[in-house]
Amino acid sequence: MAADEAPDWLARLYEEHGATLHRLAVLLGAEDQADRIVRSALLALRRRSHRLIDPVERVYFLQEHVVHLARAVRPTTEPLEMPRVDEQRQDEILSALTAMPARTAELLVVSHYLAVFGPDLANIMRMSVRGCNLKLEAALEALRARVGAPTPGSQPGVIESLSQELTAALRSAARLTSTPDPGTLPDELHLIAEDRGIRFGPRLVVGLTIAAAILGLVLAALTRPDAGLAADPTPEPPPSPAVVESHAIPAIVRNTPLYYVGRDEKLYRELRDLQSTGNLVRSSLTALLSVVPLDPDYRTVWGPGQLLSAEIDGDELVVDLSADAYAPLNSPVAATRARDQVVYTATELVGNPDLRVLFRADGGTPPEGFDSTEGYQRRGLEPMPALWISSPRNQATLQAGTPSIIGTVKPGLGEPFVRITDQDSGRVIFEATAQTTPGENVEGWRVWTVSTTLPKGNLEITATILEGDPPQQIRENKTITVS
Repeated sequence: MAADEAPDWLARLYEEHGATLHRLAVLLGAEDQADRIVRSALLALRRRSHRLIDPVERVYFLQEHVVHLARAVRPTTEPLEMPRVDEQRQDEILSALTAMPARTAELLVVSHYLAVFGPDLANIMRMSVRGCNLKLEAALEALRARVGAPTPGSQPGVIESLSQELTAALRSAARLTSTPDPGTLPDELHLIAEDRGIRFGPRLVVGLTIAAAILGLVLAALTRPDAGLAADPTPEPPPSPAVVESHAIPAIVRNTPLYYVGRDEKLYRELRDLQSTGNLVRSSLTALLSVVPLDPDYRTVWGPGQLLSAEIDGDELVVDLSADAYAPLNSPVAATRARDQVVYTATELVGNPDLRVLFRADGGTPPEGFDSTEGYQRRGLEPMPALWISSPRNQATLQAGTPSIIGTVKPGLGEPFVRITDQDSGRVIFEATAQTTPGENVEGWRVWTVSTTLPKGNLEITATILEGDPPQQIRENKTITVS
């Protein structure tokens, strides 16, 4: 890596890993959506790049995102349909995967196609390390029971030998998937990199290099055949069963975008960590009905009902809600806000801006305002506010230093004015006009940033801009704690 990170790092990451991620989505049964899934993963990484700076962690993030988006667009009851290959033994293994329960087959595909095991596999699958290891061991035993003895020259009955055969079979199957046509994506990624203008100094680069080298040694140990079944790679005194359970990694979906309605009746995005249910769309739509926003200026307009089902078929998502969820939506304006909450949350999760959402109420016809048989789609930036602070998020806790404050502004407006105030004393500690990109990013926004040294304390970040004729001041704020 150079002293300063290359501005086209995101495009280079796509060039190095794009084909693998695309083929992984295909192997996981999301062939029709593979291009959109990979694009969504890259855009999600771009939004978190100021926090994910380790090159290895960035790759793991992309893999995790692709895995769970692929799972979200395929019905959970459908098995994985593995392609047929010419080599007899490999074809037998792939056919056995097709016959296995989908979740079991997914674990085998992800672990052996990506060659990740132990904590890294657990993080990608959003499972505890112990639970992931046990499920993987059971999956390999189930596969061995189906395919019988390995081929001549291998070691019959040895899991390591079967693992090698499984990896070879998956890679043969992946080669049958043509490399996707990138279209305009590389150019978009170059533009995104220029918008963000992220740079790293020499000391940080040296630190990252050392960290990457250490992580590489750890990964080498973890991905040995015998390491894949280890309960915990870290040497420590034998714990009691209760201690083992207390160290389990919770199954969490990190930074899930949820769209809420602000006091100005505009649509705002909040990134939340949600408990995983194995389906990103269902988790997020359930959260819209039950999770209180962190920002006190935001709210959901939906009633306290239940999500009964959320099924995706191509470009169509059918959302079935209980009747009480619709109860407070008794005006056309309220119905529009509620529809937008669901549509924008789902389309961002799936990475499909053309997704159409159809509504149901207790399995039947929904109330007026939700009863379109064609479905409802995104309306561009129309329901959004003129101005956003996208990072840091409200109530975030940061370390003292010089973080970047990042946001977006609609095209045609000026540069936001940013002020930071100490909430305890009321003292203004920073004021400046944000640096704003002249062009728009792929979502249609202009990106703005400011950087300053933040002292310890409870701080309020406020961004303002003028909009309309006559001009009116639009204001967005976040409160953070610097420790």
